[in-house]
Parts: sequence; structure tokens; C-alpha cells
Amino acid sequence: MGGSVAAGDHAGDRAQVLAELSAAEAEPDVPAEDVPEVNKASVPHGIGVMAVPPWREGLVAQVLPDVYRDIMEIVADAPGPLQAEQIVPRIGLEATTAKIEGTRGMPKRLVERGWLDEGGPGRFTLARHGSDPGRVNSR
Repeated sequence: MGGSVAAGDHAGDRAQVLAELSAAEAEPDVPAEDVPEVNKASVPHGIGVMAVPPWREGLVAQVLPDVYRDIMEIVADAPGPLQAEQIVPRIGLEATTAKIEGTRGMPKRLVERGWLDEGGPGRFTLARHGSDPGRVNSR
């Protein structure tokens, strides 16, 4: 019978703790005027946030996230078109199938947004904009 008394005591303790927690939630220790107001509109949620903006006149690669900027620099410094398996080790990743496949979408996204061109399947070069053939968008 000693076990049932202890179980009853624990149930009473739980009820007391719950009552205290409920009372604490009802009466905050900090006055309302001291609590900073949260502006939910300014908190980024990740939905609808575009990490790679579309290229436009005057926009430079420095606006891109670091890894995309690295890809732009690698492609700009290359003597010809690069494939994902050539880009991966140059951005500091192991040239494994998983890393190559995981990275392949990044230059594709840069193509979609006008930063790079895809001359052939999976062959990436800097996008050329305007009438000057020597003008590229990376710098």
C-alpha cells in the first residue's frame, strides 16, 4: 500500500506545479510596457525569400550568397565552360557523386537568374549582356 500513497502524493505535486505554472502565465513578472513588441512582418520565414536575385544592369556578383559568388569567380577565371564536377573541388568540396549532384543545382539557378549561360548540357560560362561581347556580368 505504500506504493499507492506515493503515487497519490505525486499526483498532488503535479497538480500543484500545474497550478503554479498557470498562475505564472496569467501574471507575467515583467510589466507589459517593458516587453518588446514582436513585429511579425519583419521576421524572415524563408518562404518567398530569393537568395539569388535575377541579374539586372548594374548588379554585381557581391550581392550573391558566398557559395554562388565563389561559383561565379571560378567560372569567370576558367579558360572555357565548366561542368559541376569541375566546380565542386574548386569551391572546397570533395568531388564525390553526392557533392557534385548537390552542387549541380547552383550553377543551374545562376543560369535561370541570368548570371551564367549554359552553352551545352551542364557546361557553364558567364552570361554576356548587352552589345559588347567582352562585357560580362561578374564584375
